[in-house]
Amino acid sequence: MADSLANDIIGAENHLRSERSDFEAMWREIAEQIDPLSTFNGTGAQSTANRSKLAKQFNSRPGVSLERAASAAKSLLIPLGSHWHSLKPVDEELVDNDEVKKYADTMRKRLFAWRYDGQAGFQSAFGRAYMQLMAYGTPCVNIEEKFGGDAPFLYRFIPLSQVVFSVNAAGIEDTVYRKFPMTAKQMAQDFGENKLSEPAKRALDDPKLRGEKHFTVIHAVYPKTSDKSRFAFDSVHIDVDGKKVMKEGGSYEMSYLTSSFGRSDDRLPYGYSPGLRALADIKGAHHAKRLFLRASEKTVDPVMGVADGHEGTININAGSLVRGAFDRQGRQLIGPIAMGGNPNLGNDIFETFSNDVDKSFYMDLFAALINKADMTATEVLGIMEERANQLSPPFEDQEAMLSRCIAREISIINRKAENGEIDLPPMPDVLRDNGGIDLEFTSPLSQLRRAKQAQANMQAVRAVGEIAELDPSVLDTVDLDEAAYEAANAFGANPKIWRDKKTVAEIRANRAQQAQVQQQLDQQSQQAEQVSKVAPAMKMMAEGA
Repeated sequence: MADSLANDIIGAENHLRSERSDFEAMWREIAEQIDPLSTFNGTGAQSTANRSKLAKQFNSRPGVSLERAASAAKSLLIPLGSHWHSLKPVDEELVDNDEVKKYADTMRKRLFAWRYDGQAGFQSAFGRAYMQLMAYGTPCVNIEEKFGGDAPFLYRFIPLSQVVFSVNAAGIEDTVYRKFPMTAKQMAQDFGENKLSEPAKRALDDPKLRGEKHFTVIHAVYPKTSDKSRFAFDSVHIDVDGKKVMKEGGSYEMSYLTSSFGRSDDRLPYGYSPGLRALADIKGAHHAKRLFLRASEKTVDPVMGVADGHEGTININAGSLVRGAFDRQGRQLIGPIAMGGNPNLGNDIFETFSNDVDKSFYMDLFAALINKADMTATEVLGIMEERANQLSPPFEDQEAMLSRCIAREISIINRKAENGEIDLPPMPDVLRDNGGIDLEFTSPLSQLRRAKQAQANMQAVRAVGEIAELDPSVLDTVDLDEAAYEAANAFGANPKIWRDKKTVAEIRANRAQQAQVQQQLDQQSQQAEQVSKVAPAMKMMAEGA
């Protein structure tokens, strides 16, 4: 049974890999041009040969653009040091409930504390994944449920060259095969010596190898095949070389997270990346830089021409003596040949190609998000709205991937809380009975989207202000408090500096009460003043009577 399952998994992995052969060819070409250290350029001895291609690249700018684009994507989605999402009740009527707010805030802080734990590897895994996203269009991260230690989960970046996958009807990954190398020693540590194939056991027992020989392993995760399983997915590790199942288990959620950039093929779940879009310009930039260097070399160290009949070599080193350089009339017989080229033209062509590469990686849009000091709030919102229209569509799939990541994290910590491994605050009954908790992104990308609504709000408020000059009562139609909250969300203001609606209502009630007291005091003062003015006249009238 085990050998049969191993053969089935090997066959399924080979089938999915053969289906994406066209993508593989494109990825290898992209790797050669901008990512020479990628595993798409081979491994082992082949890798050493292929990585020598780095020396054949005539400029590093496309690679730098890729790194900057990946960093910009990371800052747009999961900026370091920022809580880029919040938790809120599904029922909007509970938004201002103090007990619910306290629970949601505590859970959010716990999640970020575990996520940013030094042993979790979140930023490293997603940083490399976004590099893969911008270069090849498909990132992949594995979230392992961790036992022991401070962080309940471990994040691993998975190179695209290792993993093939398929998606369900909703377009979400539900079958993943990861083929990767492991030493016999590592396999024994993870699965036990008795689970190893005979070749792996021999490598482990060999005193010369000491278990350091590599074998190919496939980790397969797919929807459960038995209704009796308590898991949603089967999880199987096999030794490909020995065609042996080493571990069978399951997973409550899909542990591998993927997405795509610009997916257009309904048959395959892979994306068409900015790196692919920029490939022609990258090649042009390399060629233009090569021409520029050749032209510059000819200008700095030009070809020398000599008169007919000149014999011997020409020593052009500094301070050297060159015989026969002049004839008896003093005419120069040796000199540089004017080629008539323009090295700067080659550099201009290179800059044109390089700028197009930057645009393919969205660098012009990312740069435009940097606010200038003299910009008004309206101008900032206008730019944010424009960039939201351009950046939101290609990055929406990445937010969906993050949503599945957070859902798995919450499932893991809830299971660990039930098992007594970690402590979590109890969910308020009012929250549990009314739909539970929901996710809300507060990242710079989500702020860009909110800017569109905030911009519309500000324009509408200004229009109402103009109408109010004719009829002030029209201001009663506008909830300025809600407009202020919307503007705060659009600019990404810290929620802690904004008072909630209940507190604002109390402040206004106190202010109204104080105003009423002051009004009463003013009235009393006026009455006393009137009495003091009337008192003499009253006295005279009384005396006259």
